[in-house]
Amino acid sequence: MRTLFRNVRLKGKEEPVDFFVENGIFKEIEPNLQVQFDQQYDLRGNLAIPPYVDPHLHLDYVYMARAEGAKNETGTLFEGIQR
Repeated sequence: MRTLFRNVRLKGKEEPVDFFVENGIFKEIEPNLQVQFDQQYDLRGNLAIPPYVDPHLHLDYVYMARAEGAKNETGTLFEGIQR
């Protein structure tokens, strides 16, 4: 799937740009792209920002210590992994 997002505003840039995404991968980010696409969206100058996702966890803080004997006594990562 080839998708073109037009008129995207980026932080610190005066002019809007276009995003060309192919199979979920950003291929080009430039003003006024001329590419073949399957679908197109006009973002009308709205700001594009990275998602607020922090896809990690701390195994030594996971709420697995509810069962007897499962508490991470040392608070270390290695004990958290063992638990």
